Parts: sequence; structure tokens; C-alpha cells
Amino acid sequence: MSRLLSELNERQQEAVTTTEGPLLVIAGAGSGKTRVLTRRVAYILTERLAEPYQLMAVTFTNKAAGEMKERIASFMGGDLPGLNVSTFHSFCARFLRSEAEALGYDRSFTIFDSADSGTLVKNCIKELSLSSSQFTPKAQLRKISNAKNNMVSSAQFEQGAQGYFESTTAQIYTLYQQRLRECNGMDFDDLLFNAVVLLKSNNDIGERYRSRFKYLMVDEYQDTNQVQCLLLKNLLGEHKNICVVGDEDQAIYGWRGADIRNILEFEKDYPGAKVIKLEQNYRSTSLILSVASSVIANNEARKGKTLWTDQEEGDKLNLIMVDTADEEAIEVVRRIDEKERLTASLNEIAVLYRTNAQSRPLEEQLRRRNIPYQIVGGISFYQRKEIKDFMSYLKLFVNERDDVAFQRVVNYPKRGIGQKTIDDVAALARRDSMSYLQVARRAGEYPELGSRAKKLILFASLIDKYRERQETQPLDLMAGDLVEELKLFEDFLAEDQTIGQTRIENIEAFLEGLAGFARSHSDATLTDYLAEISLFTDLDSYQELDEKITLMTLHTAKGLEYDSVFLVGLEEGLFPLGNAIAEPEKMEEERRLFYVGATRARKRLCLSSATTRYRFGEVESIPSRFIKEIPEELIEKFDLRRRRHYEYANDRLAGGHAAVSHRIPRPSATQPQGVHYEFEEEEVIRVGRIVEHPTFGRGKVVKVEGFGESLRLEIMFSGMGIKKIMAKYAKLKVIG
Repeated sequence: MSRLLSELNERQQEAVTTTEGPLLVIAGAGSGKTRVLTRRVAYILTERLAEPYQLMAVTFTNKAAGEMKERIASFMGGDLPGLNVSTFHSFCARFLRSEAEALGYDRSFTIFDSADSGTLVKNCIKELSLSSSQFTPKAQLRKISNAKNNMVSSAQFEQGAQGYFESTTAQIYTLYQQRLRECNGMDFDDLLFNAVVLLKSNNDIGERYRSRFKYLMVDEYQDTNQVQCLLLKNLLGEHKNICVVGDEDQAIYGWRGADIRNILEFEKDYPGAKVIKLEQNYRSTSLILSVASSVIANNEARKGKTLWTDQEEGDKLNLIMVDTADEEAIEVVRRIDEKERLTASLNEIAVLYRTNAQSRPLEEQLRRRNIPYQIVGGISFYQRKEIKDFMSYLKLFVNERDDVAFQRVVNYPKRGIGQKTIDDVAALARRDSMSYLQVARRAGEYPELGSRAKKLILFASLIDKYRERQETQPLDLMAGDLVEELKLFEDFLAEDQTIGQTRIENIEAFLEGLAGFARSHSDATLTDYLAEISLFTDLDSYQELDEKITLMTLHTAKGLEYDSVFLVGLEEGLFPLGNAIAEPEKMEEERRLFYVGATRARKRLCLSSATTRYRFGEVESIPSRFIKEIPEELIEKFDLRRRRHYEYANDRLAGGHAAVSHRIPRPSATQPQGVHYEFEEEEVIRVGRIVEHPTFGRGKVVKVEGFGESLRLEIMFSGMGIKKIMAKYAKLKVIG
């Protein structure tokens, strides 16, 4: 017991030993929340307050869950069979594997990933004879996902739909769920949705699980949505022993359904809850904490905490100001090559950005200097085409009703089965209430298929052969035989030697992973393997030990840490994003995103801002408001701009460190100053005028070119940067 608690500070010890009743642990960045969670589990087990199977701990990534398991095992002297440490989705998948029949599903149901779901929605839109440009699959899937995250079924959505577009989405949602059910499939959202439905509607199952779990623990509680909170409430027994750990200042997933109110209103949901704040930071220098705290303090939706550390103050925040995005990349990479590499390993350096598109110039410069790098958050291994194709075969072996898997591989490798044949199979399957594979088996009975039937029967025979073999043959050997029978490697090389070799290596890596799973799970089935890998994310395979610089978005960086962090693109309209500027809630989430990015740094933090950046055309910008929110004394600025910001940029940052003294010259009195249009005589459009635009709001005219019908203006709009517009069409109103 002394070993469990000896390395913890007073607040951490309190969080570990407070075992009864609801507990909210507000854990600031780098305050040791994982240490608290893992030792709390070990403490409960050591004190014999519960058996391993009576605890459940959930987090958001398989990687985090794996690390928690390893730490708990190290304290307890080995693995603990029955201990539930997993992601929300993994727990629900296991739960539904055991109980799915109560909902009318087979236990071998397929989990549809985002690509599979997108294909199925696209099929539904086509089946309903709707325009895929008016009702895009991606947008419809997002609306369906939002509905499920708020526990709104297709029937409820249809009942509450208003207007043509909502009513049409309701039709798509209803048909999508119907086709999923026919495929014996569930998408990611269904795993949570159906688990809650089952716990609420089936008293026997609900009571069995509520009596089983004596302690619930939740990591990253600020990232939970409504359905996840309902899942927890329906698993919680009368004891109310739920401990949630989170930080409202790191709630950055509102765009995908996370609800910050879950953590802000925890005491309301669980009356009598105890609140413990972990405020000592063990990661960053005191200066980095001051930078992050000064920015996040401008948010209103927060519990409030004061992060502190007993580490040294550390280097000042570096602020790089350049003219263009390309120059930003040149300077950032130069600093990495000439300075950072002297004090930090490449794998301890990260460049973080707001959008994926920002990686291009950075990659170019890293390649020019021969600096190895990795991008996290690109195409996941399991989303690569050759892997998706191969997995679709395995899915059909497990679940013959998976029509999306059938659709993907019936002509892969090419068998002369075209889209017309697939459409005909789909129509017959709907008519006769069968799966696509069942139709293929009986293709000879359908005159409509004619000579095409033979190819379909051969394909169905291949699938059936391996469906039988999966029951008796080791998984890795069966998969290897399939690769040989399909002649995949020959097909890859025939298409393209270079790309083909990469695809071969990917399939070999997949087979190696399957073999490893088979070795470590002697009684595992193909269903078990597919269930495990279907919930993997790209971050789960991220290797921090690789001697490479890491490039990633700020959202992807959550939970990671580095000696040196470069946070690029600090401009209004990019970070924060333009669509957040007029919406306080979105702006607060952007600010929390900055806080997350800044607190990834252990020793050094560098920000950069460019005057111009190509975003749907070249856009001139002003530095991000987040720069202004940092005290000047914490910053060492490197202004490398050749052309200075306009006067309005100075007004925006007046009194701040980022203000510059250079102003553009005003036009002389002999130059054309503008035209009147509907303005009064004294409202001539000229440099310095304050105007209002119906879309962009208020701004200051900083440049005037031409006159009359050809008058062109450059206007610095508050929060939007410089816009180039034709005065003739702008509908401007002069207000000052």
C-alpha cells in the first residue's frame, strides 16, 4: 500500500483513496491523471473492495486503455483476468457480442467502420432516387450520427422531421438502419446506442450488469457525449460509485458530439459528488504553464483551476512572424535543423497545426533538409484499400449477410462482374429478402442474370469454402491461403511495381498481426479478431520511439507530449477558425484547442504567424487573438516580415506586443479617392474609413485602387482578415 501512495501528492492520494460515492477529479494538463486512475484501480483491488470483474474503466483510445492495463498489471504483479479496461466502443462491442440476440442480432454481427457506413448510405441515397450532390453521403451520415449520439432513433427522427430536407434525411436514416439490420451489422454509433437501449429495455440484462459492476471509472470525461453518459448511468448500481477524471479546459471535440456540460454539471447529475482538483503539473516549465493559463483564462465555461509546477521557469515563448506560409515552413524547419536537434531527439519534436492542409509546405522543407518525419492522423493502416479489400473477404467469412463487404470484393480481383450485375443482385436480394451472397449462391435460378450467373456462383463457392475452413484452420494459415488463391501479390505487381510492392508489404504486415493475435489468443475466432481491429484508430499504432519529427493536427495531439512543440498558423480565420469568430461557444473550444497544443510542450514552445496564406485564394490575415492574450513579458518575438501589417492590424493589437509601427502610406490628395454611389458627399470611400459589410461585419479600408465602376477595395475586417472586394457589389455602409 505504501508503494501505491508514496509517489503521489496530497491531492492525488485523496483521489485514489476516495472510493465510495460519485467523485469528480478535475485533472489539469500534465497533472498525473493516468497515474491516479491506475493506482485507484490497484488500491480498490488491494483493499479487496471488489474483484477485478467488478470494476470497469473506460477511456477513448485503445492505446490509452492498453497503457492503463500495463500499469495496473505492474502494480498487481501480473495480468488480471476479467478486469474491464477498454474504450467505450470496445466495451459495448463485447457486451453486445454476449447479448445481441436480445435485440434480434446474431452474435457474429459486423461492425461497420466509417468507410463501410459511407458506402451503405450512398447505396440508400441511390435506392431512394435522390441526388447525391443535394444529399451527400458524408453530410447524411453526420446527421444520422448526431441523432444516434442524442439517442434519437430513426422512428423518432422521422416523427420530429420538419420540412423537405429533414423529412428526406429521415427516409435515408430509416432505410440505412433497415439495410444495416439486413446485413447483420452495426456502425460505431450503434454500438453505444444499442447498448443503452438494451440496458434500459431489458430488466434482466440491465440488473445483471448493474449488480456486477461495483466501481465505474471514466477517463477524459469532458469528451463524453449524451449516449456515453446514459450508458454510464444505466450501468451504475445503487452504490453510485462512479469516478470521472477530466479537464473542461481540454474539451475539444464538440464538433463531433462531445458535450462539455457533462463535466461542468457533474455535481448536478450526481448530487453529493465530491470534487478534487489536481493542479500540480509535472510536464511543462512554469513559463509554458503561464502562457497556456493566460489564454484559457479568457473562457467562461470552466470550473477554474490554477496550474503550478516546481520545475524551472524555462525558455521564453518564441513567436515567429513571417510574410507567407512557405516562409513559415522554411523558418520552422530551419530552427528544428539548426537548433532543436542539438538539444532534443527528433521524436521529441512536434509541429502542430489547425488543419491537415497546413502540412504541405512543412513536408516540402523537411524533405529538402533530409529530416525524417511522420504524419499522424493520415490514412489509417486499416483504411488502406488493399487492407479494406482483404478484410471484406474475412467479414464475409464471418457474416454472410454483410452486403457492403460483398459489394466491395465480388469483383476483386477482377472477375468480370460489373456494376450492372451488382445492381441486379441487389434488386433480387431486396425482392426476395435475401443477402447478396445468398442470391449469388442461387444465381442459376434467376433468368435475369443469364450467363453472368456462373461467375457469381464461383465467387459464392470461394466464400463458402473459407467460411467452413475458418472453423477448423488456424486464422493466419487460412488468411495466407486466401492471399495465394486470390493471387493478390501478382495482381498488385501487375498493376504497378512500386505501389504494388508497398501493398504487398501492407498485406504481409496484416498477416503478421493476425498471426500474433492467433498466438496470443489460442481460442480466438475470426469474429474476435475483426471485432478488435475494427475499433483501432491511427493513433493506436503511433510509435513515439521512431526517430522522426511528428506532424499532426492539434486534435490528434491530445494526450501526447514532447520536449519541443511548434504551433503554426496563429492567424485570425485559421486559428481560431473563421466560423468560430461569431459564435462564443465555438470560440471557447478554439481557445481550449490552443491550451491543449501549448501544454503538449515540456521545455520549449514556439508559435508562428504568417501575413498571407493561401486559403481559397491568397488571404491576408492578422495575428490570432490568442497571441494578444499572452502577456508580452513571456514572449521573445522574431519579426521576419518584409512588408508590415496594415494600420488596422495595429488597432486590433493596440497595446500588445505584436503591434508594429510601420503603416501603409495614405494616398495623396491628387489620387482618386473613390466614388459616391448611394453614399452622402462626406462619405467618400477612402483609406481609413470604417465600413460595414452585410457578411463580414465592420472593417477598415486599407487600400483603394481604381475608381467609378472599377473601384477595388482592400478592407481589414475584424476577425476575418483582409478581403479584396469590388465596391460596386459590396453594399457597404460607411459608419466612420
